[in-house]
Amino acid sequence: MSESSRHETTQPPPAPLVRSLHTTARQVQGGIGLPVDATFHYDPDDPWAVRVTFRLPPGKVVDWTFSRELLRSGTRVLSGEGDVRLWPLRCGGREGRVRMRLGPARVFAVVDVDRAGLRSWLGETYVAVPEGGEAARISWAAETPLLFTRP
Repeated sequence: MSESSRHETTQPPPAPLVRSLHTTARQVQGGIGLPVDATFHYDPDDPWAVRVTFRLPPGKVVDWTFSRELLRSGTRVLSGEGDVRLWPLRCGGREGRVRMRLGPARVFAVVDVDRAGLRSWLGETYVAVPEGGEAARISWAAETPLLFTRP
């Protein structure tokens, strides 16, 4: 085996693009649900993560990133710990809603999202990158040196 062939890496084939989910969530404050624009993003090249962007008035943008599996689990049962907790609510909408508690214990936001839309979108992410196939999407040769760089 030549020196160059020992260090070659094969790139995974391109995964299908996953559309972003644009929805109106409800920020729960004092029992009242205030509408807030929310966009869920998934990048097959960062296969374990999902990102949600909340657009709050007046022009404030808040991003949260957490595991795709946590989001999927939260559509079924109480999931998460620390700053991110998710659980299904059996009211509101065809399949209910998913409640998201985001932030530390003293300062947090509570947001409800349509469960049916979220589950459908999550299904698309698992078509793009099946469960168990996430590691094959990572370019380990490119990522490993980043572990040893100082900020």
